[in-house]
Amino acid sequence: MRVVPIPACRRGLSVALLAAALLGACARLPAEEARGTPAEAVAAQGFARLSATGLPLGSAVAVALDRLLTNAHVIPEGVEQLAFRRGDGAASGPARLLARSDRMDLAVLEVPAVFAPAQPAPQSPAEGDPLWAAGSPAAGPAVVAGRVAIPAATLPGHGPGFTARIGALLGYSGGPALDGQGRLLGLVTAVPQPGAAPLLAALSGVDLDGLARGEREVFLLGIGDALAEAARIAPR
Repeated sequence: MRVVPIPACRRGLSVALLAAALLGACARLPAEEARGTPAEAVAAQGFARLSATGLPLGSAVAVALDRLLTNAHVIPEGVEQLAFRRGDGAASGPARLLARSDRMDLAVLEVPAVFAPAQPAPQSPAEGDPLWAAGSPAAGPAVVAGRVAIPAATLPGHGPGFTARIGALLGYSGGPALDGQGRLLGLVTAVPQPGAAPLLAALSGVDLDGLARGEREVFLLGIGDALAEAARIAPR
């Protein structure tokens, strides 16, 4: 499989952040939209929206009461102090970068113990399995459903995982993908090359390509490999 990596929040990041500031883009929270879906519990108390200096960066998921995982590309180089807001809006505070992987698109954050950690799925997904993802887009749905496309894939520069057909948008990067029992399958990480979409997103602060398509193939970092790497780079 050949996939061209375009991280959902990476290219044109500084322009996108400036656009967000100028347009007053307000990244949304997923808890309300997740009600009645398998993503309900994680979207409320295991999800985090990340920001720095008041500007939205992307999403993260709790894997312990006080630790979040996200994509490394979500966090600008040189930034170590961030802020989080929980998916239900009931908790917020500082987030500190503990480690950034040199092997995959992964970062580990330390936060106050206010999260209910997502439980990892016991096995890798199979082709056609349903899944739900949560994110913090400036526009469009904050929770989307889809299906696994390729259950085992490695994206150079990002790591091992799988792909899914799903309507993930700018702002989903680093956020959770969950199975039908609400268990964590992986992190939303990158999309195939969508032409001018990154530039449009950077200039507008909104993922216009994603909104127009409704669904596209997305690469997700597998949670098993992500947890193993997190334990290596940020051991307890």
